Amino acid sequence: DRDAIIQALISHPDCQEIQFEILDFPDPDIRFLMEEILKVLPTVKVQPHKKLILIVRGLEHSIGMTGEYPPMLVDLNWVRDAYPIKVPHPMLFCLPDYAITRVANFAPDLWAWNSGTFVFKTPANTRDDAVSQTLDASKEITNCEVPEKQERIDLLKRLLMEYTPSNGREETEGDLKTRIRVLNELGIAHRSRSEYSTAKYYLEQALDLAKEDEDFISLKANTLYELGISYINQGEVAKAIAFYQESLELQEKLGNVQGKAATLHELAGIYANQGEVAKAIAFYQESLELQEKIGNIQGKAATLHELAGIYANQGEVAKAIAFYEQSLELQEKIGNIQGKAATLHCLAIIYATQGEVAKAIAFYEESLELEEKIGNVRGKAATLHCLAGIYANQGEVAKAIAFYEQSLELYEKIGNLQGKAAT
Repeated sequence: DRDAIIQALISHPDCQEIQFEILDFPDPDIRFLMEEILKVLPTVKVQPHKKLILIVRGLEHSIGMTGEYPPMLVDLNWVRDAYPIKVPHPMLFCLPDYAITRVANFAPDLWAWNSGTFVFKTPANTRDDAVSQTLDASKEITNCEVPEKQERIDLLKRLLMEYTPSNGREETEGDLKTRIRVLNELGIAHRSRSEYSTAKYYLEQALDLAKEDEDFISLKANTLYELGISYINQGEVAKAIAFYQESLELQEKLGNVQGKAATLHELAGIYANQGEVAKAIAFYQESLELQEKIGNIQGKAATLHELAGIYANQGEVAKAIAFYEQSLELQEKIGNIQGKAATLHCLAIIYATQGEVAKAIAFYEESLELEEKIGNVRGKAATLHCLAGIYANQGEVAKAIAFYEQSLELYEKIGNLQGKAAT
């Protein structure tokens, strides 16, 4: 509601003799605020006979929510005496309350000069709308297309600000639960964009908040599960197994069949990668049984997909294709774009191996289109890599190199050493 408040101020009858200039500084790496202001000030067309006031927005990004001594605030405090000389205009900072607390803590000398602090409470309907569009949305964030996913992430970050207590505001149990859910969802969102370090950053905060309270077992189990996925994607297998097993214990304690099935599925994937095929199949089948029991179509589709992969690796091609096709049918039924892209990619691998090149390319291209749609960087890199391999085998060397270079660029972007080395 910040922008609505600013507009109300600008249009207020008492402010007609004032020229408000809005300065946006959303860059989280800003260190020297005065330098940034001095770059913008010469471009401001000062209206004669009006008092100029600067409205500064976006500094919450460089102030941050955690950690000590944000560089921007250290500098702001240090050069405060230069502001009346170099920026001789009143300044109005628009910040969420946690950021105001950090200004007071880390730039106390500048804070002592403030003429007033005006607190606006977020209306309940604004907060409720944000929750309904994110935490309570029927569509999972992993299946959102790139623009919608970014909108959701922005909303989640605003909710996180709203539910992070500061300025002496007491946190209710309901607020704390919502904050943990927001952190979890942000972790899932960044994981779906292959941003595993950022995902872990949010998930580890959620785990710290949930681990001491018996009322939060369900939230803790979900967080452990998501952390397991993030760690396995960064190759930290032992840590991932530990998180999954702890999550599994809690899911069994809660009687959460869906959570248990999802965790068994992930553990099966680890055993499959370690060559323990019989153990992996047993875990997948147990997971599949639970998914069918509760009618979880998405979970069933994912497990069929993984079982197909095992059979493909064992040379049981017909069985693998049948399982992939069953999975694909279910993914299409529920509109799971990410799952559909992964299954098309795997079918393409089988057809390429069998020499059905045209069919393989068609499947890869369809998969690539879906991965671009939802911003799955890792999936896109893998598909480009495989397409490059096909073109190399067909003697289209220039095309192959171009595809490998695109793949390499993406692997470098997300820090995937295994993918980078393979490419």
